[in-house]
Formats: sequence, C-alpha cells, structure tokens
Amino acid sequence: MSVAASKDRGLGADPTAFQQDWTLTVVLRATEDGPVLTEEPVSDADLAEARSEAWLNGFLRRGHPDLPLDAVDPRMAPVFSDQRCIGFALRAQAPGTEASVHTFGVTCLAPVAQRASTRLLASGVLDEQDTYSYELTSKQATARPRPVVAASADADGMQITTRTAPLRYASVALSPLLAKARTVGAIGETIMPVLFSESAHEKLRHYARKGADCAPPVETGSILIGELAVCPESSEMFVTVHDAIEVADAEQREFSLIPSSRTWTRVQSVLTRLTDADPGGTKRLVGQSHGHNFVLDGEPCARCATAVECGRTTVFVSAADRTFMRTVFAGQPFALCWIAGSNARGEEVATLFTLRAGVLRPRGYHIVESFPSHP
Repeated sequence: MSVAASKDRGLGADPTAFQQDWTLTVVLRATEDGPVLTEEPVSDADLAEARSEAWLNGFLRRGHPDLPLDAVDPRMAPVFSDQRCIGFALRAQAPGTEASVHTFGVTCLAPVAQRASTRLLASGVLDEQDTYSYELTSKQATARPRPVVAASADADGMQITTRTAPLRYASVALSPLLAKARTVGAIGETIMPVLFSESAHEKLRHYARKGADCAPPVETGSILIGELAVCPESSEMFVTVHDAIEVADAEQREFSLIPSSRTWTRVQSVLTRLTDADPGGTKRLVGQSHGHNFVLDGEPCARCATAVECGRTTVFVSAADRTFMRTVFAGQPFALCWIAGSNARGEEVATLFTLRAGVLRPRGYHIVESFPSHP
C-alpha cells in the first residue's frame, strides 16, 4: 500500500492561537481531493515524540539539561496555509526558562494515518494494493485535552503519581573531540552532535551486516551503549557511543529483528556491570543498529552507469523500526537508529537516523578514535 501526505511546507503558527485549546484529526482519502474514507483523532500519545523533541531542542540543548521531561507542558496550535491545516506547533516553557516554539509537519503523524488504514484494511474498505492520501484538520476544543498521568492508589486511598527523573549526563568538552573526528555524511548546523568511537562503530557495523551471510538474509543488529554529554563551554548536549551489544537470542527474520527476554537480560547485565564498576557513571542505552540485509529485486536502472551515487537502497526506517524506537526509547528524543544495507549496485550503504520535526530522518555523524576518561 502506498501513501501520500500533504507536503511539509514552511510552517509557522499564529502566536495568539496558543491561547486557545485545539484538537487535531487525520483525514484519509482515496486520492488527495477524493472522498473521505475515514477520520482518526490525534491523541495525546500521538504527540509524545513531538513533545520530547521540543524538550530536547528547547531546553536540554539550551543550558537546561537538568530539566525533566514532565516539567515541560507545551501548548499546541495548528498551522494554516491558505485556510488549510498543514501541521502544528508546540510552544514550550518551564519555570525560569524562555519560551520556545517548535513546528511539525503532517508527515510526523504518519503513524496515526497508518492506524486508520489498518482499520480500513480489516474492514475491507482498502486492499493491500490500494493507495490513500492523508491530511490534517483542526478545530477548537471545548476544554484543553489533558494527558493521562500514570498513577495508582493503595487501600488507604493514597495516590502515587509517576514522575520522570532528570537526565544523568557527563560534562565533556565538545570542540576537542570534533577537532580530531572524521565526519560521515552531511551534518546541519542545528543538529545535535553524535559521536561514535572507532571500536563501537566497527562492532555495530559487524553485527548489522552479520545477517547478510545467512541464506536467506536476515536482520541482525545491536543495542548501543553510550552517554549523554553536555559541553561546559557551549552548553550543547550531544551523544557519544562507546559500545555495541549484539542482539543475540532474537527472532531474526528477513524484514524484522525481534529481541527476546534473553536479549534484554543480557543487555541489562552489561549495564549492571558498568554501574557496579562506576556507581556514579552515566552509561546508558542510546539507540540501536541493525541491517536491512535483503537484496533488492531487479537490475540497476540506466542511471547507475553515470550517477555518482545510487539512491535505490534497502536503508530506510520501516514501520517496525518506528514502533521499536517509540516503544523502547519513549521520551528519549536523542535516541539513535543506525541502519545498514545495500543499494541496487550491490554496494554497502549505511545511514544514521534521529528525530527531526517528529520524524526519524537521515543525518551525518562523527567518529573519533576513542573518548577520554572524565570524572
């Protein structure tokens, strides 16, 4: 099934709109201007990644690394162009901080459209071969929707509410690391820096490509161990990757990799050993890597003979990848998704993806020989 979304054009919300309460709805159509197939409300949970990204870029990277996620309660407002809703914006502010506004296009709500299309498939309205388009609508709410807060009550009626703790991070100077690093891919000036050690990068690549030697090829990969770091000079937050733990004892398929309880027990044992060795340390899970080791069908196109790069590859963020990242790394907008694969020429390719405007998008990164020890 193929999908088309309204394009993410230049976004900007009316500042006065944040003073009102809004609801969003994803509308599915057979074609862009065709009849409505169904409508799907956008829930508070559907905006979780956008909220966490606003937390990262509005506070963690701007000198407030100790601010917990639940201290940020952004206001949402729709973004219009020619009277058409083309996205939404979040205005986030916490006590003692400046407000920041973050805009998101309709494509970050693709999982909502997918949820609606799954329902249409089950009811027979859509077939696997059908295409559909989706767009966003908004309307003022009678009352501001509130998130559901995890809580429990004991026999005496006492209520216990769950709150997130501030992040643990290391204080590391960034500029000396970048001066000695080599860069892989293009890195925009506004993107959070990500650095891999040479050894960790080689290990994750090895584990990701391991499944290419199977018949048929299967997905294999690793969980990434590293740190969040804050530069004392610039206040920039960045991610360092120190090690990769193979996703062993997992269900390996051609198009998916499903860790088992034994996989997570092994990962937890590694983290426990690191904590025992350095009780005040900041090592944590920072992401995952895996290989899309299946082979593309068909021969290379005519452009391959002259093109510098082949753009037809197996490296993309699948629906399963999105679900894994949203589930395992919920509330962690800095989490990494590194994917290896091949192009139509049979050449090995790999890309790092991180959240940007609510979507896991490709980006570059740095590799250093090793990381210096720090207090």
